[in-house]
Amino acid sequence: MTTLAPLLSVPTYVTPASSSSAASSPAAVTATPTASTTTSLGQAASPSLALYSSSGLLDGTSSLPRAIWEAPQTDAISTRMAADASAGDLGSRWKGLGRAMMDQATLLGPDNAAYSQSVLVSDQARQGSSGVQAILRDQLHHFGSNAVSLSVKTASGAQVELSLSSNSDGVAVDVKLTAGKLTDDERAALGQLGDAFEAAVQGLAGQPPTLSLSGLTQFDSSKLASIDLKASLSGGTSVQFHADASQRSVALSNTAGSMKVQVDAGKDAITGSADQRQRAIASYLQQFDSAASRGHADGGLTSLFKDAFSQLNGSATPAGVASAASASPAPLLSASSDDRSMLSGLADFTASITGATSAPNPLHHDEVDGFDYQVSQHTSLSGASQANRAISQQSSSTLKASYHESLQPDLPLKLDTTRQSQNYTYHQINDQASSQVDIGYHLGYLVQAQVRQSASQDAKVSKYVMGDLVSTTDTPLQAQIVRDFSAQLQDGRDARAGDGDGGSRQRQLMAQIGTMGLLQGDPTAVRAHGTQIVGS
Repeated sequence: MTTLAPLLSVPTYVTPASSSSAASSPAAVTATPTASTTTSLGQAASPSLALYSSSGLLDGTSSLPRAIWEAPQTDAISTRMAADASAGDLGSRWKGLGRAMMDQATLLGPDNAAYSQSVLVSDQARQGSSGVQAILRDQLHHFGSNAVSLSVKTASGAQVELSLSSNSDGVAVDVKLTAGKLTDDERAALGQLGDAFEAAVQGLAGQPPTLSLSGLTQFDSSKLASIDLKASLSGGTSVQFHADASQRSVALSNTAGSMKVQVDAGKDAITGSADQRQRAIASYLQQFDSAASRGHADGGLTSLFKDAFSQLNGSATPAGVASAASASPAPLLSASSDDRSMLSGLADFTASITGATSAPNPLHHDEVDGFDYQVSQHTSLSGASQANRAISQQSSSTLKASYHESLQPDLPLKLDTTRQSQNYTYHQINDQASSQVDIGYHLGYLVQAQVRQSASQDAKVSKYVMGDLVSTTDTPLQAQIVRDFSAQLQDGRDARAGDGDGGSRQRQLMAQIGTMGLLQGDPTAVRAHGTQIVGS
């Protein structure tokens, strides 16, 4: 075997072998490059980077494949790739690359508009000809079994594209400026996304994958216009994330089902304090857990749904939005701080989670197992003037689910065509909930502060013994109330007046309205909120 030039601080760039040289020398793994290059970053060799011996094989582990590089390794991304390209788990192979790629994006310009690097480490690549290696490299760049891409559009119109992919052959990276020219401020804003992109990449590379998207919602929208992330993972998970000054959204699908969360980030005029948002998020997460338990949703998909909801709703309006809005004319109608305290504190949203369906009983194909949960909030402001404004915030949820259970909890249900297997219960869940907060002013005086809530739950259970239907039970629960607080709030006086103890009590009552108005899917909990039962 021909000896390659020894490395200093990073692996040597190995020119792929040609078919003829491989054939003429069966004992050789690859042909020696015409001009093998050794590159140095200008510093002493680091143990973590001295991965390859002078033979081109992993130092001390000759049975592992040799690395075939696309380009000389003279940069931070290559250094990072060299450190973990042969790691067994995806998180380690991608470690540090999200941050390094974003740093590389800040260097893009007219004379440096694209960066591409890949490293092939499989036996197939090591033993293959240059043509085989070229095919493997192209597949790695464009059809990796695990891939994450990030597209960032700047305020000036520049477009930056980053992609990271891997498969059993290796790891590939692309960083491109596909449109426009970056300003210095935009470069700085991109650099600030390094940790956020790294966190997102590491979350997706986890086993199982998780969502870590909060950082990508916190960008300076006066410098960056939008961010789009897409991921496709070998376990069947796909993710799409979008954020701009007006909305944030994430959609995910996997073998267990799908979920989607969309937040109207442009309605910052109705959002509350950080504490108020966290209170509302905690309440909604409790609702999600209850629905998932009641409808037997997949636990992993539910966790991803809760993470997406928390991360998209937990952050305030991205930096730069408020300053941009301040340059525009003030809106005719807006919610005051008192108004906001009586609302949920969250921006308007829609969210859904849908489980994969199945028909596990070959004798009753009409008995389909499934889970579908929808939840949303919508807020409207109306009126002729700020002094005569009306605010209505409506939230609602629906749950439709069905599932089979064994009559014996300790015995797994295995339905087949025999009567002996047909001992089970079939559950059908149909729940609905709604909440509405109405606030109204006349000539600056608070004249309406009302909370309406309703919840209904219906569970139908069919019991089969030896294939015979022996019973069917239907358990409906419902509650509906209305609470009017306008008399307690200011007692007809200007809602903006009042200090001292009176003002303190008013603020406490407004906060109570905000808490009471949060969506509640349990009829018992709705009934506990008051005794003013709506008659019709």
